[in-house]
Amino acid sequence: MKVTLDCIPCYIKQTINTLAQTEILEEKAREIIYQTLSLFPRLDPQGTPAENSTIVLRKVNELLGIEDPFHNAKKESNELALKLLPQLKERIRQSTDPLFMSLQIAVAGNIIDMGILKDFDVEGSIREAMEKNFARNDYESFRQRLKEVREILILGDNSGEIAFDRLLAEQLSELGIKVTYVVKDRPILNDATMEDAAYVGMTEQIRVISNGSGFLGTILKDCSEEFKQAYRKADIVISKGQANYESLEALGKEDRRLYFLLRAKCEIVAENLGVQLGEMVFCCS
Repeated sequence: MKVTLDCIPCYIKQTINTLAQTEILEEKAREIIYQTLSLFPRLDPQGTPAENSTIVLRKVNELLGIEDPFHNAKKESNELALKLLPQLKERIRQSTDPLFMSLQIAVAGNIIDMGILKDFDVEGSIREAMEKNFARNDYESFRQRLKEVREILILGDNSGEIAFDRLLAEQLSELGIKVTYVVKDRPILNDATMEDAAYVGMTEQIRVISNGSGFLGTILKDCSEEFKQAYRKADIVISKGQANYESLEALGKEDRRLYFLLRAKCEIVAENLGVQLGEMVFCCS
């Protein structure tokens, strides 16, 4: 997915939301914003929003002198999600289709995005996910393909929602499928890292690997050989969240193993998906 002019305000919003995680004075924050604006003319107009956002955010972190401005916020979102897990596990247990329910819960967790949404209502998002279907829904084709699938790769997105992804990974594992969950190698916004995977108990039952990259989304050219091998080997790849969609959407048109699971949180992504802003999708290309 290519950048548009409408991506520029989002770079600024992500910068401001990052600065809001710190205690720096407004004057210093203003200076950092002005310094990052000088990067904009050099951003690749043919790149993806995820790539360009990363370049800006790395500069913000450098100017702040903080490797992970969202560290405390990520811990809080993980704790919030973990508190909800017992009731969500019960919903899945009582469901007539536990796998579909786990997909709904996983996408409900995609509301936890401090880079785009400053305020979010996780419990409200879960209720909405239970009441509404996916605006684009390729679940039946996915279910049919599972009969011949041996390995699935899940590309993780944010902290907090990684706890809900754990429920999805567990459901797939119960079907006899080998699941590998992928996190970021280094902090970027509130994206999940190995620390988050361990915190929510993902590493106890599911194989978790780093993609070797600190970019938002999944920029294959920047990923480790370990990840690339896992990606090539997987029978199905579930791509969580907007940034993964932005960076893999073009590839998904040719690679029919890719399923995108996300909530459309910006108008450009929604338009690209052919859905309304805020709607949820589980689709293959």
